[in-house]
Amino acid sequence: MADELSIRCPHCHSDAFYRYGKTANGEPRFRCLICGRQFTINSKPDLLSNRPICPKCGKPMHIFAYGVDYVRFRCSNYPNCMTYVKMFKKYLE
Repeated sequence: MADELSIRCPHCHSDAFYRYGKTANGEPRFRCLICGRQFTINSKPDLLSNRPICPKCGKPMHIFAYGVDYVRFRCSNYPNCMTYVKMFKKYLE
């Protein structure tokens, strides 16, 4: 396992985190105290370029969940706007 002093959040690059359980394959998971995102040691931020725009409020949407052949997005204005969009991966490439 990597030295915990060298671990940083892949999103905000903070070194303030705590252990947050394990992934399905047993890899340790961490949660950033600054941005609140979960990450693993070698994770990188998802740079999906063609994210949808919320059809209700017009704000950008964020990745909420991955499926085998789809990605589910949630409005960035959540909880004020509770819109979800499910897109199949073949249309995102």
